[in-house]
Amino acid sequence: MCEMVGTTEICTQCKTGGNVPIDGVCVDKTAAVDKCLKADGQPLNEQDATCGQCGDSHFLFKGGCYNADTAPGNLICSAIDEANTAVCKTCATGYFKNPAASDATHQSCIACNETTAVYSNAGVANCATCDPPETSGGAATCTVCADGYYGSGSPPSCTVCTDSCATCTASGTDKCTSCKGTGDNQYFKKGESNDGTGTCVTAQQCTSTHFPATDANQKKICTLCSDAANGGIDGCTTCTPKTAASLAETPSVTCSACTQNKKPNADGTKCIECTTEGCAKCSDEGVCVECDSSKYLTPTGQCVDKCEKLGSYYADGQRVCQPCDPSCASCVGASANQCSACPARKVLQYTSESDINGGGSCVDECRVNTDGCADCGATIGSSKYCSRCSTSSEYPVNGVCKASTARAGECQTPDNKGGCTMCATGYFLLDGGCYQTSRQPGSQVCTAATSGSCTTCANGQAPNNGVCPACPSGCSKCSNSNTCTECYSGYYLLLIHV
Repeated sequence: MCEMVGTTEICTQCKTGGNVPIDGVCVDKTAAVDKCLKADGQPLNEQDATCGQCGDSHFLFKGGCYNADTAPGNLICSAIDEANTAVCKTCATGYFKNPAASDATHQSCIACNETTAVYSNAGVANCATCDPPETSGGAATCTVCADGYYGSGSPPSCTVCTDSCATCTASGTDKCTSCKGTGDNQYFKKGESNDGTGTCVTAQQCTSTHFPATDANQKKICTLCSDAANGGIDGCTTCTPKTAASLAETPSVTCSACTQNKKPNADGTKCIECTTEGCAKCSDEGVCVECDSSKYLTPTGQCVDKCEKLGSYYADGQRVCQPCDPSCASCVGASANQCSACPARKVLQYTSESDINGGGSCVDECRVNTDGCADCGATIGSSKYCSRCSTSSEYPVNGVCKASTARAGECQTPDNKGGCTMCATGYFLLDGGCYQTSRQPGSQVCTAATSGSCTTCANGQAPNNGVCPACPSGCSKCSNSNTCTECYSGYYLLLIHV
């Protein structure tokens, strides 16, 4: 018959007579003559397969004699009685002193998980440590249950933990204190309470605010991004684990968000003090190097809603503000033919009329008797545009005179004097010409038009009979004819406090 003591298997009764268990191993009685005796103190015979009492420095445990100084005996007994050297005085952790053990013929220690009564004394199933019965003939009181069990009831019994929990404090998937090293859910994720309990999850479930790691005890944990002791980054709130090739590095995560007033550095290895509003990443010196997804990075390390707010800048594919060509007031790219607006006295000439989003070049404003224009009386954004063409069969479209074959449909009622008196839907009438609301220069004045009249002014004013009230010179938006709220590119708003 065999039994486990810790991780060691011991024999409690030998199969062959004349052989007895000494330190858990069956040996011939001739080799055990000073260690193992019959219960009456007589030598063993050929029929004996267990011990009745033990010799000096050995104690009796389940039919065998054990030395308390060596394994497995020292796992059962931690100290021999000085007055009776064949009796254990102090039992090891996981065992309790048998209240009925008065001499060498009685088993000195009983396992805390022993459910078969020994001299009417028993332990508790699945118990790891316990207190002995107060009187002989009772059951031990379990103080700590074995891994995989928790104590409940009075007197305490040990109940199996929920599946995946290696240890727990109560029933439920959120009451684990560690996880099994097998199966899918091997990572312990501590809950929000301060009692040390949590759940067991997969590595794939350990994301965003947590990452999978192995602690100092080689336990798999799903720990917070800020857990610097286990490969996280102090102050980090959102992170991703590094690839397997770089897991040996410290930290073992890349941080993408930090606590208030801190931002990740460029490579995501630190959280840096960074007070720039809208910043996603800062340099080690605290200068913003990347803005969040709704902002754009300026050359001075600030984050803005639009690069156009800086003047002649555009947003590249990395959400960084880059300077326009000097000829542009605003642009969609770095080249001189990628302007989207022009400075005063210049007008935009699109590179491709079929792709106006690609921008164009800034050329000289309207000049009388040039390009078929008789009068440059239309002014938009401090630049002049044609208001009357030299030829009666032509009229201005988007500020430029066009032949009848190129302008069909824009003007519904030409005046036959080189101008127009009523425009088509999608266009609005301004100083004898028809302008589209979806492109320059018309979009600077009107953003929506119906039946040839403007219905929504770009400057924020309400149209009056289809005409947008003018803002002050250089002003793109205003609250009235005297108060500017936003300037055209190339102008700056000067606040005057009265």
